[in-house]
Amino acid sequence: MRDLERLKVTAVVAAYIAILLWAYVAVVSSTYEYMGYSMHWPEPVELIWMCLLAMIPAVFIPLRLQRPSLLSVWWLYITVYIPSIIVPGLNLTLASAKRLPFDIAMLLCLGFLTLITSAKTLSLRPLAISPKKFWPVIYTVWGSCLIFVCVHFHFSSLLINLGSLFMGGSEYTIRSDFFVELSNAGRLLGYAAGQVAEAIDPFLIAYGLVQRRTTLIVVGVIGQLAIFTIVGSKSVFFSSAFLVIVFLLMKHFQRNFGVGLGLLLIAVILLSAGADRLSNGISASSITTRRTLLEPGLLTGFYYEHYSQVPHAGLAYHLSQEGKDVPSPPYEIGLVYFGDVNIEANANLWAQGFADFGMPGIFCYTLLLSAILWLYDSLAARQNLGLAILIVAMQAFAYSNSPPMTVLITHGGLATALLLWAAPSTDDRFVRFGAGSIQQITNQEFVPAIVKRVGLDGMR
Repeated sequence: MRDLERLKVTAVVAAYIAILLWAYVAVVSSTYEYMGYSMHWPEPVELIWMCLLAMIPAVFIPLRLQRPSLLSVWWLYITVYIPSIIVPGLNLTLASAKRLPFDIAMLLCLGFLTLITSAKTLSLRPLAISPKKFWPVIYTVWGSCLIFVCVHFHFSSLLINLGSLFMGGSEYTIRSDFFVELSNAGRLLGYAAGQVAEAIDPFLIAYGLVQRRTTLIVVGVIGQLAIFTIVGSKSVFFSSAFLVIVFLLMKHFQRNFGVGLGLLLIAVILLSAGADRLSNGISASSITTRRTLLEPGLLTGFYYEHYSQVPHAGLAYHLSQEGKDVPSPPYEIGLVYFGDVNIEANANLWAQGFADFGMPGIFCYTLLLSAILWLYDSLAARQNLGLAILIVAMQAFAYSNSPPMTVLITHGGLATALLLWAAPSTDDRFVRFGAGSIQQITNQEFVPAIVKRVGLDGMR
């Protein structure tokens, strides 16, 4: 039975890789070549090797979703590792032999993260707060953060921003206005928005889904819409739907989560391409296939190619005032590959680790993420399993385009850990998802410096 389940997930991953290749060649490359999605077919042997290397983790990642860390590992595998193996082989002229050390390093790192998912957890007692005290505190913190963010904008502006989206407006305009306000108000504004959008609101939605409390879901969705009209982030806009999808995947594919995730993303790629054909556009595939599934691999390739030719960034840009004295890798990549100093090309932990410290950085950032995932698993050991997985879902999503420390501080990672620790037990029960139904059992079981650094002739 176990061999059959492993065969299923391997077949689904192989199909996903094939569909991803098709989507890059037939849907994305022809339209977005100006953004770096160029197309250079590798030699047949190299293509086969790329596909095999992309499939290897499907053999050893645990199938059953029995810890929160496994959601992060599967998401990193499907949306970061596979695209980072496949996309650079299609759009970079860098020889495969030069990419191989980086690819092997990612494989080893993914393997180590997999080991963490089965490591013995810390024995941590839950923070004993009664529901009568917990919920007033949560609503107070939620309301205070939301009001703090909103007071920097007129309420009418929020309604105008929301209405403009339905009239063909762009979220990039909203995002640009937010960055202007952020530069004036300070980083605290960004931190507050991040805690609400990627920790507190997702927690409310998650709790509402698991406990069938509609009020919590509505409050969480309203909070996300309010933050979206301020920051203009697509991940915030789609976060509610993302949480519902994860919830359904847990419910129906807990025993073989990789199959469910793979089939879902295959369907998303095909349906997006179909919708674009009917509308004679590219919007659906751009939002889903390009932005979510291919861009992590594109940026990984750019980071590796660029920082293989220039000195690594180190930590200086983290310590420089406002990041202006020393160029940060995201802005440097934005200038070099996209020709715009205002583009912040954030990338995943392995790309950022290589940019900062080279090959050792890949492993250092993996160790840091491992510690975070281990802490989450330990905090969730006595928590409702379904609730714990949903609470960390937005952090799992964030790792595909941000390094661990950024997720921990800016994207609500620490707040998520606190919520895992303090959330009241759901009737002293945790939820086991399986066989298409929910079974409950007792709880015993970060312009000038860049130009100077890379040179104008280094721009692409």
